[in-house]
Amino acid sequence: MLIVSRRDAESILIRPGEGIDPSITLADLFQNGPIEITIFSANNNRVKMGVQAPEELSIWRKGAVAA
Repeated sequence: MLIVSRRDAESILIRPGEGIDPSITLADLFQNGPIEITIFSANNNRVKMGVQAPEELSIWRKGAVAA
C-alpha cells in the first residue's frame, strides 16, 4: 500500500506499470484484485490516503494544476 498526502487540487495518477503490454484487457489488469483507496485522515485542505492496487499498476503523485 502506498500512503500519500494530497492538498487541495493535487492528484494521483493510476496507470499501467512499465513493461505492461498496452493491449492488456481490463479484466486481465484487475484479475489480482481492484484498486482500494483508504482515507486515513483529513484536516484543513490535506487528505492522507492509502492506495492499494494490483502490481501491474503504477501510482504517481501529481502536483496541483495551475489555474
